[in-house]
Amino acid sequence: MDTKNSKYKIKDEVSFEKRKLFGSSLIRGIIISSRLINYNWVYLVECCDDKKLIVVPEDDIWLLENNEQ
Repeated sequence: MDTKNSKYKIKDEVSFEKRKLFGSSLIRGIIISSRLINYNWVYLVECCDDKKLIVVPEDDIWLLENNEQ
């Protein structure tokens, strides 16, 4: 069985879309943890604005800046 590699690492700064009843907004955050569930990566993201923790699937998240130096 092949394992799928994660695109993102812990402490990567990412952005994702948060959907609400009357629209959506872009949220910035930092990845705290990740887990492979049913062959799909899911990330626990701490939001930069209000420090809430949100679970975000890999397909709904993108990297803001490259932390490799």
